[in-house]
Amino acid sequence: MKVRVTAEEFQEKHARRLKAAEPDIRAGIEKVTTAPGILAAGKVAKMRARLLAKIDDHTWENRTKAVSLTEWQSKATTKGLPRISEGIDAAKEKTIETAKQLLPAVESAATKVETMPDLTLEDNILRSSTYIREMAKFKKK
Repeated sequence: MKVRVTAEEFQEKHARRLKAAEPDIRAGIEKVTTAPGILAAGKVAKMRARLLAKIDDHTWENRTKAVSLTEWQSKATTKGLPRISEGIDAAKEKTIETAKQLLPAVESAATKVETMPDLTLEDNILRSSTYIREMAKFKKK
C-alpha cells in the first residue's frame, strides 16, 4: 500500500493531534492509582536484561555515537537551554529540600578539613581526599 503523506505532513498531523489530546492525557494521568516509579522499580530484572541486551548487540553504542557534536550543540541550545528556566522554577521546593539535607553535610566536611594542617602538598592531598570521603557519606533521604 502506498503511503499517502510526506514525513512533514505526518509530523504536523501527529503534533496537532497530540496537542489536541491534552485533556484526555490529563484525565488519564489523574486516573493513575500507583506511582509509575513504584511500578518501574518492580521491574529491575527486566530493565537490566533489556539494557544489557542493547549494550551487547551494540544498539546503545551505535545510537549514542550517532549524534554528532554539531547536532548535540544545536539541540542543546535550541531545545534544552530554553527549558532550563521553567525546569528550575518547577524544581524550587525539591531543590530547597535537597539543600536542607546537603548543606549541613558540606559544612560538617568543611569544618573537619579546616582543622587539618595545610602546609605541604601532602597535607593538601589529605585535606582534599578527606573532604571527598566525607561528602561520599552523604545520602539524600
